Amino acid sequence: MRISDERWRRDLGRLQVAWRMVLLGARTPTIMRWTRLSKYSIRKLRKEYGGSTVPRERLRGKAPFRVEFFCKSATLRGETPALVGMLRHFRALPAAGEVTVEKLPELSRAERLCIAFEEFKAICPSSEIDFERVIILMKELVRGELIRVTTCSMHPELVVHDCLVAREPSCAHCWREMHSGLAYFKSRTPNTEIPRESETDMASSQQSLF
Repeated sequence: MRISDERWRRDLGRLQVAWRMVLLGARTPTIMRWTRLSKYSIRKLRKEYGGSTVPRERLRGKAPFRVEFFCKSATLRGETPALVGMLRHFRALPAAGEVTVEKLPELSRAERLCIAFEEFKAICPSSEIDFERVIILMKELVRGELIRVTTCSMHPELVVHDCLVAREPSCAHCWREMHSGLAYFKSRTPNTEIPRESETDMASSQQSLF
């Protein structure tokens, strides 16, 4: 059977994107879902072309799934909007309502995702955000139920806000000030305490009773 040029280019493209995802730390099920390659092809790719570039042992255990990760520190609150900006710039993250979560994995989007994540890692090389968490972020932003992209309630900055939290959206700067107890936030907090009488006033009022 003769292999057509179109089929050869398609299969080559899948292998190239899969190898890119391997280098970025993606798990085998994730690569299978986005490239439509079999797990045997991905294992062979890791074994024959990995060498010392990637670890032989693939990631095991349950993949991360908690979206609270992106809001747990001021550093992540600052890095996550930058990552979202990269995903949008390279058209890896679709607009709201453009596609469903089920239709999100596709080969061309996987290639753009790899480019966006490579650029993000070049800017933030020590970030805790790995490839699997980028997938979670994209899914939840497309779903729009747990987290959403909005602006800070005090500054015109892009933030990723947890929809299940009652407080207003805050950027990394505001979040750091709020948790360090600086006077900026204290000045914005209304004083609801009832003013207490001084000891002298209390004593004089007591003497007047007798």
